[in-house]
Amino acid sequence: MTNKNAIIIGAGASGRGHIGQLAHEAGYQLVFLEKDKRLAETLKRHGHYNVRLVSARTRDVDISPFKIFQLDEGAAFFREFCDTALIFTTVCPNNLKDAADYLRPMVVAWLKQSPANSYKNILCCENMNNSSAVFKQYLLKDFPPELVPKLENRFGFVNTMIARVVAKPKDPLCLLGEEYSEWTADEHALRGSERHRIKTLEFVAEQEKYLQRKLFIHNTGHATFGYLGFLKGYQYIHEAAQDAAIMDIAKKAIEESGWAVQQEHGFSGEVIRKYRQALTDKCPIAELPDELRRVVREPLRKLGPDERFFGPAKLMLKHGRRPEYLLFGACAALLAKIPDDADSGKINTAIGRGGLGEVFSTLLPETPDILRSSVKQLLPNIKKIFC
Repeated sequence: MTNKNAIIIGAGASGRGHIGQLAHEAGYQLVFLEKDKRLAETLKRHGHYNVRLVSARTRDVDISPFKIFQLDEGAAFFREFCDTALIFTTVCPNNLKDAADYLRPMVVAWLKQSPANSYKNILCCENMNNSSAVFKQYLLKDFPPELVPKLENRFGFVNTMIARVVAKPKDPLCLLGEEYSEWTADEHALRGSERHRIKTLEFVAEQEKYLQRKLFIHNTGHATFGYLGFLKGYQYIHEAAQDAAIMDIAKKAIEESGWAVQQEHGFSGEVIRKYRQALTDKCPIAELPDELRRVVREPLRKLGPDERFFGPAKLMLKHGRRPEYLLFGACAALLAKIPDDADSGKINTAIGRGGLGEVFSTLLPETPDILRSSVKQLLPNIKKIFC
């Protein structure tokens, strides 16, 4: 019998200021695993941290008690792992493989020694599509084949969709985030009979439509603010959102993507309108400084065929409408020269070597020809206006 614990892999801003805060208020005992030794030691020494949640009724939540382990405390962490049914990851997408590699021997050991009626569910809460399914594929690499059936039966890999901004903290003990939280998870992937009750966490039967709504409206709008704001030299999302020209483009972009989502999934027009407005209402708020550098990192991933720009653009084409403003953000992502970002470096190298044709042929080969053509036509105007 497991305790009401929640393991959170990654004690960064999202892990503590979103998932940790909500799980704590739902009565879960928090167990963090963190690779940053300085952060782990600071949290362990102080034994608490604060989350300020910004809204019309801003409030503070003190999080205590909790346990926190560093990567080299594997034996002690494994004891917590065995006694916990609910596991979250809150690491960047490019760290999911490392998390899977770390957990693989523990999952194997647990499957070998635990009773057949015990189950675990992992909810990967990265800002990407199907992150838990991706985590599973990493975990399965070099996994003992004889244990795969047990893994399938007793370990749920539950795709999630999350939305909440938590600013990068200056003080590790004081986090600043928005009260707003959206969080859905695929109920079909759950294992065992327990249904975990955490505020805003909604287990749904049609996870894909909620994923697309969030990715193609919330993430699309956020990225549009981010890349256009980056080109104009802004530092924070609220600065970009306060720019009338950028706000106008972002509103038109998510009108296009919202229309596509509505056509595809049958949401009502009013539901989509309110969803769009929730984003454009909160982005200009200066009380929650969200750094553009965080938003614009990894542009190649965000320019993927099913991601926040070309994904809804393809969906528009499917339903008979040609995108326009959705491609403003894509153009800005191609033009951005983001310091110390490998993706941005690859894009700029390809452009220098052979122009946009080189980018699409070598880095973004799955982009439909009609969207390539539109980007090529639009790019000089975006460069002229914003660069």
